[in-house]
Order: sequence, then structure tokens, then C-alpha cells
Amino acid sequence: MINVGRVTQKTLFLLIIVLFLGILLLLFDVSDWTTDDWTTDGHPTLEESKSKCRGEGRAVICEYTNFCVDSKRGAYIVNRNDISKPANVMNADESADGLWKPEVKSSYPWKVQYINETLFVYGLYSPFHFSHWMFNGLLPLYSVMRSYNATRDAWLLRVHMVNHQRHRTFPEDISFLTDGKDIVFNRADILTDMQVVPSTTSICFAKAVVGAGNRCSLNYCENNIPTEHYQQLRKDIFSYYIHNGQWERYIQQNHKDERELACLDTTKIYTPTFSNDTTVIIAILQRYHSRHILNADKLIDALVKQNYIVKFLNFDVGCSLPATAKLLEDVDILITPHGNGLGDGIFMAPKTTVISIDSRFYSEPWFAHIHTAAGRRFYNFQCDSSDCQVADFETAKNQLQVDGVEMSYYELMEYLGPEYPYRLIDKYYLGKGKWGYSGYAKEAMRRVDVEKLVKFVKEIVDEWPMVQKKSFVELCEMGKCCGPDCGVALKRNVFGKGNAWGGVERPIDAEAANWKAG
Repeated sequence: MINVGRVTQKTLFLLIIVLFLGILLLLFDVSDWTTDDWTTDGHPTLEESKSKCRGEGRAVICEYTNFCVDSKRGAYIVNRNDISKPANVMNADESADGLWKPEVKSSYPWKVQYINETLFVYGLYSPFHFSHWMFNGLLPLYSVMRSYNATRDAWLLRVHMVNHQRHRTFPEDISFLTDGKDIVFNRADILTDMQVVPSTTSICFAKAVVGAGNRCSLNYCENNIPTEHYQQLRKDIFSYYIHNGQWERYIQQNHKDERELACLDTTKIYTPTFSNDTTVIIAILQRYHSRHILNADKLIDALVKQNYIVKFLNFDVGCSLPATAKLLEDVDILITPHGNGLGDGIFMAPKTTVISIDSRFYSEPWFAHIHTAAGRRFYNFQCDSSDCQVADFETAKNQLQVDGVEMSYYELMEYLGPEYPYRLIDKYYLGKGKWGYSGYAKEAMRRVDVEKLVKFVKEIVDEWPMVQKKSFVELCEMGKCCGPDCGVALKRNVFGKGNAWGGVERPIDAEAANWKAG
């Protein structure tokens, strides 16, 4: 016979325990989000959300009032009607577009926490790659925050990522942006103290801005980033991490990832016999996994003989945003193989020079777009001589394996020879839409024409008195800001309508305003 009283007591006891645990969990959950701005139980004062969107197609940007987020519902607004509209949270090429909108709910939950601030909703493209992270992600976010006069209490919400490789992603500190938190939906994306996952209790923000209007300095974006935002970003980073005693405070912090400061220990400084405060400082950023400059030592010796100070940098070991900025702050000319490191030039002073060491059969003007907007002189330096070409067997084999191509030994020798391999490209790649030889040439080791490059560096240094008297736009009009193939970048960022330098169209032939290697 069942004892009803005992069952009832046992059930009641279990219910009390469950209730007690529930209260503890709620308190623990809320404690992660403590702030004086959170106010209300039962949300008696929260009105329905409102929306306002502008722009068309890829460039739509939306603003919402009373925008909420929690771990159960995700990001949502409250309205009896569907007032949301998809906005592009990405700032890259069209294939990477991420049209996103919040969920629409009919009512608020019983308990919410309120922050009287703006939440900026954004996405990231290839966050493991510094230059894509910076120029397709962080800078567009920074730009839209500047446009909306964001305060130090603004929050961030990351809702979309393209080409995300977590195992390669670096724990970048972006606390210079805001004292608020960066909400992510996956705990694996918590890389710094700034990232948090949503609470089970809804957090509602007074306002949210979704997207950046598809803005970047590349030709594939609908809108541009104003030059002054590049300049202010640099100032903010130096002010927050480096100047006025901040650098000493930063390096003494507990850095959880040893890669953050590794580049400081590997940097080598080469000084001439005679130097002073006005001596030109040249940074050579070497790469070791791909695109390695085989004769970098000869280049260093030649530059030091010209009485230049040379910083020899290695960022393959790891380098945080503040450490990168610190190493580049006083650099006058940056020389590095085409790729990620060219973006570091934004930490150099305006009108300084960035030189890309390209391989013999591969060059691209991607960074010409960045630096014509940022106000740095940028040059692709490509050696056309077979003396600069390196038969990089390991890189070639890796690329052929990726493409599923098998060549005989003699074909491989021809493929890596001094002549452009038209025959083999036609045989193995024609009509297949694969990277092929371009992929190999981009990644291959290379040599630099030391004599020719040193001559060009001397020309740049000799021009400095003139450069200091001219604006960056005037330098571009003189054909002194980029080359040899930057007409498209000049048209978008300097001369065309909607450019980064005020947006007003300038009647200049962009194709004619290119430096040509002599």
C-alpha cells in the first residue's frame, strides 16, 4: 500500500530543492551582467520596438529601439508587426554578404535587464587573417561607431562570420573601442575578457545599429570609409595602448596567449655607424611559412650601408594589435612580401611608404585600395628578371595536390622554370576555374632586386622635403602616391565620386597618376 503522505512530503522536498537551485542559477546568471543601468522586472516601461532602415540592397543599415538578446531567444525585437528588414552585416565582396535581421516577438519576457546604450551588430570576414579582420571587419565597425557618435559604454553583438578558422584565430584585444562587452553566441569565440555569451535573462538595449552599410576601401564595397576614420583609429590605438604610460601598463598585464608579445622578442635592429633622431627607419617584415624573401640579409646590409636603421620583424610568431602598432609607430618605410603584413602600414605616420615585394609572375593591387584611403604611399615592387625567381618545389607540390593535378618530373621542371608555363597551364587548368599557377606564384619564395630596390628607397627618402609640403591628394595628382597599377584604387578612393578624401569627384586621369618602376 502506497503511503500518500510520504510521497507528498518527498515531492514537496524535491520541488523546494529544484526551486532553490533555480534561484541560485538565476543569481549566478545575472551576476555575469551586473550594471547600474539595468532596471526593470515585468518591463512596465518598455515600449514596442521601432525600426528605421536606410540604403538599398547590400548597403542597407537598420536602427532599432529596445533591441534585446538572450541565450534562448537570440537577438530579437518586440512588435505586433514584423518591422524588421534584412541588413548586410558584412563588409567584403558580394559572395560573403550576410543579410541578417532580428527575430520579432509579440511580447517581452517577464524579466528583462535594460541598458540605456547603443548595441552595434556586426560580422567578421576571415578573422584569423589580420588584414581581412582589420579592413573588412574592425575598421568598418569602428567607422560606423564613429558615424553614430558611440560612447565608451556602447556594446557589440557579433552575429555572422565568414571563413572562420577558430584554430588559427588570434585573441585580438579590441577594448580600445569601448568599455562595453562584445556578445558572441558560441563560447569557443570567447578569446579575451571582452567577449561574453548571452544571459538567459533578456538584456534589452535602448538602441541597436545593424550593419555598417557595406563600407570598406575595396572596390567591391558599396560605401567608403572616410580617411579621417583611419587617422582617428590610429590615434585611438596609440592613446589607449601606448602613449602616456599605457605601453608599460600593457606589457605588464597577464597575457594568456604567449603569441601576443612574441614579435617583440624576435625583432632585430640593425644600425649604421652614424645615426641620430632624424635617421630613416626602415622595417623589413619577413615571412617564413610562405613568400619568404631569400636574400633579405643582402637587402639589410645594403640599406644599413646607406645609413638607414633597419628593423627586421617576424610576425609569424604572433603579434598583438598593440604590439604591432608599437613596432610600426616610428617606421618611415615598410618592406614586406605581398600579404597580411602590408596592412600594418596603417600604424605608420601619414604619407610614409609601404612597399610590397611581389614574386616574378604574381602581383595584385589589393593593398593599393587600403593605403590610398588611409593616406600611405604604396608600391608593388616586382622583379621581372629570372634572377629573382625561385623554383619553390614544396609550394608547387602543395598547390598541385590541392588542385588534383599530377605532373611528370620534367613537366614540373618546366612549370617552375624561368618562362611563364603557358603550355602546362592550358593543359591542366584551362576552363577549370582553379587557382593553379597564380596560387603557386603568389605563395612562392622570392628574391628581391636589391640594387634596384635600394635605388628606389633613396628616391623616396630624397622626396621627403617635397612630400611634407604636399597633401596626400596632391601627391596622388602628381603620380607620387602609388603604382605601378593602382588606377582603380585611385579612382575609388581619391578621385572618383564618393572617395575617401571628402567624396567630391576630382577631374584627374587615375590611370595616368601611377608610378612606374624604372
